[in-house]
Amino acid sequence: METPARFDSPAHSSQLERVAQQAARSGFVLASGDRAGAPGGADLCVALRDLATKQHFDPVRVMHWIAPDGRGKHVEIDRGVSVPHETAFAWGVVRVSDHADASNAFLTFGGRLVAVAPDPAMTIVTLSSAAPILRWSGRDQDLDPFAAEVAAFFARLRVPINYTPGAEATISRMAPVALYASAIGDLRARYGRSIVLREANPAMYGRVQHETRWLETSAPADWAAGQHLLQELGLQAAAA
Repeated sequence: METPARFDSPAHSSQLERVAQQAARSGFVLASGDRAGAPGGADLCVALRDLATKQHFDPVRVMHWIAPDGRGKHVEIDRGVSVPHETAFAWGVVRVSDHADASNAFLTFGGRLVAVAPDPAMTIVTLSSAAPILRWSGRDQDLDPFAAEVAAFFARLRVPINYTPGAEATISRMAPVALYASAIGDLRARYGRSIVLREANPAMYGRVQHETRWLETSAPADWAAGQHLLQELGLQAAAA
C-alpha cells in the first residue's frame, strides 16, 4: 500500500498538530474526512486515556484492519501500544470504543497510522489518508450519508474476495485514492443505469458526478487504476 507524499507536506503537518490538540480536548476529531483532495488529506485523531474525563466521548481503543500479506487482519490499539508506533492500515471499518464499550465507526480506504504519547496519561492515535474517511455510525458525531454507499461497495468487494483467488491481495495493494476511485466508478455506473436512483437521490448523484470530475482531472492515474480494478474483479458495468 503506497503512502502519499502529501503526508510529509507542511500543510499536513500543520493539520496534524491542530487536530491532535483538538482531540486531546474532545476525545476524537475527524478533519477533512469527506473532502477528496483536501490539502492535508483526511485525519482521524483519537486521544486514548486510562481514566475517563466524563466530559466527552472517552476512547480507550482503536480497532482497524491491516493486510501485510494480502490478507485482512483485525488489530486493536490501546494504551498498551509501544510508542512511537507507525503502520499502514487497510480499507474497511475503523471503530473507536470508550470505557463503556460505546463506539463510533468510520469507513476508510487505507492509509497510515501513527501513535505517540505526548504525556504519560494520554496516547494520540492518528489515522491519515489521502482518500476520505467517512463517519458511519456512533455517538457524538454527525453521520455522512455517503458512508452507506461506501459500505455497500465494501460489501460487494466481499464477493470476489470470497470466490476469486488473489482478489483480496489485489485490493489490499491498491492506493487509497485508487480504491476510492473504484467506489466512485461503481456508483457512477449504478446511477447511470437507473433514472429511479437519480431522481430519488439527486444530492447523491450530484456528489458522485463531482467526485468523478475531481478524480478524472486531479488524480487520473488513480481513476484509471480504480476502473481497472472493477473490471478485474468483474464488478464493472457500463452506465446507461
